[in-house]
Amino acid sequence: MKKVHLFLISIGLIVLIYLLTVVTNMDFLGTIKSASLALTVLAVLFSGVLGSGDRQRGNYHSNPTRTTKVVLDSWKILLFAMPFYLVLLLDTLF
Repeated sequence: MKKVHLFLISIGLIVLIYLLTVVTNMDFLGTIKSASLALTVLAVLFSGVLGSGDRQRGNYHSNPTRTTKVVLDSWKILLFAMPFYLVLLLDTLF
């Protein structure tokens, strides 16, 4: 999936969450915070950042194409989470 599509889907999801908060009794910022936290944890788990450096080097040398693909997939998750982060930043600043 292209990066632009991920970004647009993410913005559409934020708009959908906002419309749901208007119709129902949901907390918009609480939902955005939960979604951004879940996406960040998911990206960290997929990228393997929590593992030791020796383990990461071993994974890379045993299968470099898979390791590179996993890291790129974690970047896609972070790109998807970027509009959620921007909403939280705007809420903090204003």
